[in-house]
Amino acid sequence: MSGEYKVRWFQESDLDAYIRGLNETLYERYDEARFKWKMVNTPFSLGFVSIAVAEFEGKPVGFNSFLPLKIRAGVDSFPIVQGCDGFVESEHRKMGLFQQTLRFMVRELAERGPEMLMGFNFAGSTGAAQKMGSMITGDVHALAATVSNLRRINVEGEEDVEVEHCSLGEAHQLYEDWAYSTSLLHYDKPEKYFRWRYSHPIRKSSFYRIRDGGEVGFVAISLEHADVNTYNIFLEDYTPLFHRPRVASAAIKRLLDTDERLNEVYMTATMSSPLNKTARLLGFQQDHVYTLIMRNICNLKEQDKKLYRGNVELTRVEDWHITSSDVF
Repeated sequence: MSGEYKVRWFQESDLDAYIRGLNETLYERYDEARFKWKMVNTPFSLGFVSIAVAEFEGKPVGFNSFLPLKIRAGVDSFPIVQGCDGFVESEHRKMGLFQQTLRFMVRELAERGPEMLMGFNFAGSTGAAQKMGSMITGDVHALAATVSNLRRINVEGEEDVEVEHCSLGEAHQLYEDWAYSTSLLHYDKPEKYFRWRYSHPIRKSSFYRIRDGGEVGFVAISLEHADVNTYNIFLEDYTPLFHRPRVASAAIKRLLDTDERLNEVYMTATMSSPLNKTARLLGFQQDHVYTLIMRNICNLKEQDKKLYRGNVELTRVEDWHITSSDVF
């Protein structure tokens, strides 16, 4: 193929090609509203749309998006980007464009703040990420269960768990109470993040306070149309209290009472998380698997195929609290 590939940042004129390609490869209904929500209105914006574009003879033929986010442990947080929403036009595949966009991103962002790339990769892109220095940390399972099956599950002690509707502000305060006290690594979620994350253009979100004995947490859920007449529930965010089988069962039962037009329930859990075991106990089945990858952009230490920030090993997935809402 004659001509030369170049990589640059996204321009407004790329939008139509980007939306068309995502609808052909990743989404059933990606549109400008979702683009603006995700890549423009993000509270951690770098000041520009951080999508790397590979062009051939002046035409965009590949895209790799890098969403700015933050990671937190206790009161300390640091900026990262998460890889998401990428594709290459079919006639330009196997030309190394994915690797080129990664090189471009690392070079361009090394002095703009983000310290690490994270990604929840499908199998096809994991190998390419490894070739570019990404480290594999473990599998993340997307899980699904039918509402009819979940209604039949009973867990001892679930009747003692209190589940009550609450506001976004109260849910966020419950997150902060937990985040301040935990040593687990997790996505940093200030209130501006909550308000952005749960303004998703095709999902309607709500929040619930959960109490088990003297412990209190929250769960955030979203409804999305499965078809014209039914909805799917997405268990988006939760404190680790939700990992307990009786708490998860009580919360899900409460959610199933909110609408009769419910079809399936989805959640996400790392393979090593207690939530994965709880989900299987409740009848959730594996829908698909992501591989969680991490790559140094700047300031981090790489040693023995592990990644460190100071004395903290980032690649030890057991030390992370990862929820469904973290997967973009």
